Amino acid sequence: MKPFLLGIVILGIAFMTVTACASDDGPPAVDLSLSSLNEGHTEAPDVDEIIRFRTEDSEDLWGSVFGSGEIAVILTHMRGRDQTSWFPFARFIGESGYKVLTFDFRGYGKSSGVKDTRMDRDLEAAIAYMRAKGAKQVILIGASMGGTAVIELASESQVQGVAALSPPAEFGRINALIAVESMVIPLLLIVAEKDSQYYSDARKIESAAAATQFLVVEGQEHGTNMLVDHRNEIFANLLAFVDRWTDDRLLTTVQTES
Repeated sequence: MKPFLLGIVILGIAFMTVTACASDDGPPAVDLSLSSLNEGHTEAPDVDEIIRFRTEDSEDLWGSVFGSGEIAVILTHMRGRDQTSWFPFARFIGESGYKVLTFDFRGYGKSSGVKDTRMDRDLEAAIAYMRAKGAKQVILIGASMGGTAVIELASESQVQGVAALSPPAEFGRINALIAVESMVIPLLLIVAEKDSQYYSDARKIESAAAATQFLVVEGQEHGTNMLVDHRNEIFANLLAFVDRWTDDRLLTTVQTES
């Protein structure tokens, strides 16, 4: 073979090798974080309002609001994700008659601060923001570390109910097992049967809590990753939980009397 043709063949083989290696890793990761969707603080797809609120210790947190009404549902994300992991459910429940807030914990997305610290203060600020905007009742729903965080805060706050997807029994300084001992509000736990550590933790939380609903789904997905294969089942159960433990009639009565 002539040197010129041999060079073309070698280059072709090298190109195919590089292409094959690149394809093994799948397509390039797409940045779906709030910061990528909202440069310039414009509205992201399906988000009714982009908001910023401040914590007691002066961290600025960024969030998104879906829907409207006087019953608020606050969604907290898991470690390594951000608020966009809740967007499909937030839009769904927002269209079901609730005002929904997703937000990035400190250190995630555009939110200031150090990651995975003082989630209690972040949640307190989120609840305060929604109450300031007219929320009369609040439901907290969290995934993984966000689930542990909502369990802890729910035991100390005046909220109507709390739901957690794959919550660890402990995360940093937060101990869900201790928190549920004093919890008197409804608790819904959702976990995959083969998510072994977190299934075990969820059962421990269930045993320590006074009033608990427990939903087990197939597979080993964790947190909001369960929404990929079990979207309809989990969406329906979460909506039923919110519907059951909030009372539109009470709000109507209060408004009429006032």
